[in-house]
Amino acid sequence: MSIFRHTRLPTLIYAALTCTVAAPVSGDDTEGAMEEIIVHARKREQALTDTPVSISVVGMAAIEDWTLVSLEDLELAVPNLRTAAQFAYNNTVSLRGVGSFSRNIGFDERVGLYLDGIYLGPSYGLNQSLLDIAQVEVMRGPQGTFFGRNSIAGAVTLVSQKPGPDLAGRFLARYGRFDTRTLGGSINVPLSDTLSASFSANLHKRDGLTTNIFDGSKIDNRNRNSLRAQMLYRPSDQFEAHLSLDRNEIDESMLIGDPNSDTFGIFPETAAPNAFEVDFNRVPRQSVVTKGAGLSLAWTFESGLELLSLTGLRANDTGHSYDTDYSSIDILYLDYREDYGHFSQELRLTSPEDKPLGYVFGLTYLDQKGETDRHAIGGAAAFLLGAAEGADMASVGRVDTEAWGLYGSLDYRLNDTLTLSAALRWSRDEKAVDWGIDTRGAPAFGLATGTLLDTRHDSDISPTISVTYEPNNDFTAFLRYGEGFKSGGYNLDYVSAAIFPDQLEFDKESARSYEAGLKGNLWDGLGWFSATAFWVDYRDFQVNQFLDQGGGSTVIVIANAAKVRTKGMEFELTATPAEGLSASASLALLDAEYRQFTDGGVGATDVSGNKLEAPDVEASLSIAYERAVTEALMGFLNLNASFADGYFITPDNVSEQTLLGGSKVPFGRISSRSQLNAKVGVSSPAGGWTAAFWLQNGFGDGGTAASLRDFFGTIVEAQTAPRSYGLELTYAF
Repeated sequence: MSIFRHTRLPTLIYAALTCTVAAPVSGDDTEGAMEEIIVHARKREQALTDTPVSISVVGMAAIEDWTLVSLEDLELAVPNLRTAAQFAYNNTVSLRGVGSFSRNIGFDERVGLYLDGIYLGPSYGLNQSLLDIAQVEVMRGPQGTFFGRNSIAGAVTLVSQKPGPDLAGRFLARYGRFDTRTLGGSINVPLSDTLSASFSANLHKRDGLTTNIFDGSKIDNRNRNSLRAQMLYRPSDQFEAHLSLDRNEIDESMLIGDPNSDTFGIFPETAAPNAFEVDFNRVPRQSVVTKGAGLSLAWTFESGLELLSLTGLRANDTGHSYDTDYSSIDILYLDYREDYGHFSQELRLTSPEDKPLGYVFGLTYLDQKGETDRHAIGGAAAFLLGAAEGADMASVGRVDTEAWGLYGSLDYRLNDTLTLSAALRWSRDEKAVDWGIDTRGAPAFGLATGTLLDTRHDSDISPTISVTYEPNNDFTAFLRYGEGFKSGGYNLDYVSAAIFPDQLEFDKESARSYEAGLKGNLWDGLGWFSATAFWVDYRDFQVNQFLDQGGGSTVIVIANAAKVRTKGMEFELTATPAEGLSASASLALLDAEYRQFTDGGVGATDVSGNKLEAPDVEASLSIAYERAVTEALMGFLNLNASFADGYFITPDNVSEQTLLGGSKVPFGRISSRSQLNAKVGVSSPAGGWTAAFWLQNGFGDGGTAASLRDFFGTIVEAQTAPRSYGLELTYAF
């Protein structure tokens, strides 16, 4: 049934639609009229209202008020954005129901991640810290023209709070339930009249939420830290150099999920049947280190012409080991390593402002190397699989990618109210694979053994055309057509011998997007709103799935198997109607389906018309209020409530799995989510300190956060983190 015929929606959605007060998404503290938000969606600075793109902005104040730590936290603040980071190899970023995860080095992402315009790489970058971030810009829909390859569903850009001329600092300490500890701080230091530096650090720890009854240990903990340093050199108005160095690290006993069935999907799990309880003979681990450097050099000539150079170096090093039989029996365990590194360069020429004809021209280059070193190792009971103890099934290799892009855009102001924009990008990707798989140690699986040496390339032309109508300074309407593409690649996984090597390669996918939007100011500048309707068609859609063949057989498949369509509407409202009061509301309606997927279900059944992995309805409502409680103290209250509809995670659209023994267990559906986060406290504006009580998941909403069918047929589900709360102290000068 189409989402537009829903008749029963939570009260939260009604509140979001009827709310007449909201806080600027940018988190601006300005009283009275809201400050104009500047974004970079079209590779030049432009007012949010004037930008013909569906875009949400989360600012520094919102990051602090909601205690957003990393990119994975953003889904609570942005409509139609979904993130998943239970463990690194399943990191997912999706927009409007379309995304991908980091399963193997031959499969690229669909949402591009950027820091100050510099590409961050695969979705392992979800652990990217929000330290010293002034705002996060989330652009929905294909962004192929300005962001190029693998931004077919959208792009997320982090914009730094650059070093400034004044000595300043901010420090934070938090403690709460589950022994949650967070320590963070940043300091800005002027080194001379032309040179400034800033340094930031953050440490976040939490005890494990799940008990391993095998040895009584706790798993699913948090142990994450981040470091960042920036330098800004500005000798004149004509030149600026910005250097950024960052390192983000995770070292945890992660949990993929609680098994609902036994190892081979025959009977329901009996050893540890309760939520937040497992029985593993090996403790799972993951380590993720993302690090990088970015250098931007900007020249502004007397004519107003701007030349920008963006240079990036990034590296992601990931280690992952877990008990793939999900039991206390030592059958098989995995030990994976995945490393990425890349160099990127962009040169951009931007026309002066306030000219009838505006333009941006750019050239981009990417040199990326992805390496995989995976081992599935037999344990003492590996004979159950027809394998010997210590048998090593290895998947080892690399993919080298070179990508070039050339883009340009023209904006022509036809008259005082009408602007026509046209842009075009040419892209070319070249990939070389050198990969081998050896599964002779477990012949009963029917997996491949051999090597693959191959090269492939993709070329693409991605246009964007938009018309913008501005009847006055308060409102903008736009129509936009855009295209994008996702590179083809290789299925470099533990694949079946039946598809090796001829069916490992898959082609690029492409998208065509149609959008209509209206943005503007309300109530003499005290409010701002945005409404967008969209329709996107994807062709040769790449599907990556553990495909149940029936009878306990699972194969890992990536294929251009489907046509996909997403359509819907997005609404955002913000306002500051009174001194000390602000709020924001959003609503996203989505209808995302496989238009054609004739053999995508269990047993190669036709699942055309079934839903993609995304909620039909999402809504959020945030309110912030502060007032003086004494001459020296201010009291404040921040509330953030959000709702997301439940959704399916397989093309079959099932919510339960029939096991080989005949029983049924839950599988295939993510629970609806109702979240309440809050912060209440007092602050001393003169003293610079704040003390607050914080609450996360205040409704205590549980349910399924992730669901999967693993290689042996094990049905696994992860649970939503329970209610947590604690105290927070901050000091700023």
